[in-house]
Amino acid sequence: IIEFENDLRKTYNHAKVQLAGYLLGQMRYGYGYDFTLIASDFITWKVVAPDISCIDKLETLQENELILNEAVDSSFVLTEDNAEDFYYWLDHFLFRENKQKATLKSIEGAFGHNSAVFIESFRELNKRYNDAKKYGEVQVAYEQWHKFLSIAYGSFDQREDAFLIHTYMSIFAKILAYSVLKNDDYIDDSEMLKILDGSVFQLYGIENFVDNDFFHWVTNDRIFSRLGEVCRLIAQEISTFDFENVNEDVLKGVYQELIDVDTRHQLGEYYTPDWLCERMVNEFDFKPHHKILDPSCGSGSFLRAAIHRIKTLNPQLTAEEINQQIYGIDIHPLSVQIAKTTVLLALGKKLTINQDAMRINILLANTLYSPINENTLFGNEFEMPIDSDKYLINSLVLNDINEFDKGLEICEELSAGTFNKKNIPLKDFTKIIQKKVSNTIK
Repeated sequence: IIEFENDLRKTYNHAKVQLAGYLLGQMRYGYGYDFTLIASDFITWKVVAPDISCIDKLETLQENELILNEAVDSSFVLTEDNAEDFYYWLDHFLFRENKQKATLKSIEGAFGHNSAVFIESFRELNKRYNDAKKYGEVQVAYEQWHKFLSIAYGSFDQREDAFLIHTYMSIFAKILAYSVLKNDDYIDDSEMLKILDGSVFQLYGIENFVDNDFFHWVTNDRIFSRLGEVCRLIAQEISTFDFENVNEDVLKGVYQELIDVDTRHQLGEYYTPDWLCERMVNEFDFKPHHKILDPSCGSGSFLRAAIHRIKTLNPQLTAEEINQQIYGIDIHPLSVQIAKTTVLLALGKKLTINQDAMRINILLANTLYSPINENTLFGNEFEMPIDSDKYLINSLVLNDINEFDKGLEICEELSAGTFNKKNIPLKDFTKIIQKKVSNTIK
């Protein structure tokens, strides 16, 4: 929807009111949000989008009540020197005949809070969540999400819109990761469900890309059937980008935009620019036996830079070999999912379908949590508080990350299998664990 004015310097606010009127009229006719709003005087082209506080009220707001914000990085000023760039800018909005190179700014513009994809996805997620939150499993997902972040942050303002934004980011990251593994322009519902629950990644040899997270509620049969449009919308937009030879952390911009700034800063989340990550890793001559750990990896910027450096220095290494050199830890569950996606993007062409089983070494943990009665990280026991109880964990279980992950999976299966059952004698439970371990851990 384009509103033309003689001079935006004088009538920009009038243009926004006109755009608000056009948009709200379309919304009242029942259209989904599939629009780009542009104000232009043929020289300056400003892209605007509804403020997040208005998204769930677009059918009822008056035009003077709708807040439109300018998407600064998406706007364009035409000059004598950038006419060719203007063609590609216009092509992106109107025709999309050419795949765009995936960059931090282009991905932020396409999936960030001003994008049509995010606005329509948020509207649909909000509707479906309001319908579904009466179901126990959805309530549990929300409550556990809030509980975990309250522990991570010390305190956390409980907001449903933040939960839905995190859900959107989780869906986006999973579909993007799948597009790296398989360049598939069309994803049917059965395939999409496998992407969201993570089973499709196991088929391609990546065992732990999706752990049972707080956002599995979208895979519920009652809910998923109504969220197909959201998934298709995200997948369609992803298909317009070329993710080969990505040379920056393209997910960082969207992540920073959509995770509340005050909340991030409570957790100490500040992001290192890509050029500085590159500058730092270029000081090292990484060998095939070296291990690289980022103990607070965020969206994975340092890990991406390290992978790029390793590939440059050791072009003979396979994706599996490079992956075994890269380790990351973060306390935020969404950061872990985003960082795993960043690692897959960085491995890129080196990934092969049906490869040997590979585990991405990005862990959800608090690296500031130290053993009890110790001044260093190298004590023998950790004290783990769970609800009102405290448990002692011997640090030997942490010696092998893959065995540790498999052990957690066994615990999860046992927990699900004994839920709501009467107490099992310790002797019998020990036998169950021994049998399970002997069948799983080699």
